[in-house]
Amino acid sequence: MRTPFIAGSRSTTTGPSTTGPTVRKSRRRLARSGIVLGATALLALGAAGQSWASTPILRWSTDAPTPVTTLTLPMSVDSAPDASGIYFAYYTTLESGTRPYAGFQPKPVDANGHHTLQAIFSSFNADATTTDSHCNYGADGGAGVSCAVQFTYTPGTMYSLVLKRASVTGDTQLMSGDVVQTATGASVAHIGSFSLPSASGRFKSADQGFIEPYLTAGCSQQVTVTYGKPVGTEAGTDHVGSLPTVSDPASGSCLSTTSQTTGQGQQVTVRGNAAAAAAGR
Repeated sequence: MRTPFIAGSRSTTTGPSTTGPTVRKSRRRLARSGIVLGATALLALGAAGQSWASTPILRWSTDAPTPVTTLTLPMSVDSAPDASGIYFAYYTTLESGTRPYAGFQPKPVDANGHHTLQAIFSSFNADATTTDSHCNYGADGGAGVSCAVQFTYTPGTMYSLVLKRASVTGDTQLMSGDVVQTATGASVAHIGSFSLPSASGRFKSADQGFIEPYLTAGCSQQVTVTYGKPVGTEAGTDHVGSLPTVSDPASGSCLSTTSQTTGQGQQVTVRGNAAAAAAGR
């Protein structure tokens, strides 16, 4: 059995102020924890992680009439503790049904004291391959590829995940993930890339996501983020969707959310319930 990925994620620093840089027992959670932890650390945190039956659910759409080659998914972290704990993730299902994930995680400050985010792009497809230095094989001790990068960020600044079906060569397609500043399109960081069978196809124009406390610490945190309008690009045409929405499960989660629409997007405040976390152990 392969060790769940990764012995560390790549880090990039784009400046001190303009931009800043997993454990459910399910396959989804273990893969995410492995993105940021080496094997020894992952095992050490296995007992500290909390398994939750449900999480707040994100729903998003580009309003494109067909699947799209490129997804642009904007989000700002407005306020967050400088600590690991909560994963703001998007499902990005392809035409074949295979379902990569992508998203952001607040992290501890970097060596220079700057706020840090981790961006993730991963696939559990058994046929996924990679030669990208930001990516490693492994998801929950099995097949898949996980890619990650850390970058410094400015609270309240919108950053976009740009996910592409970058090319198709024969029976293989290359999937790439990057982070850009939403307002300017300026490159912030490369997350990683991996190859899938070309039959995987393009991104579906609408999907869901989740907000998960991938560490027990997340159940005592409060984080405010703002989701921007997703954009799907196909054949040179951009399709701009409506603002995403977030809903809470009826039970089974230590997180609750409140939402309001602002000039920047859909602002969501996530509050942990430490008492629920303690009761769930």
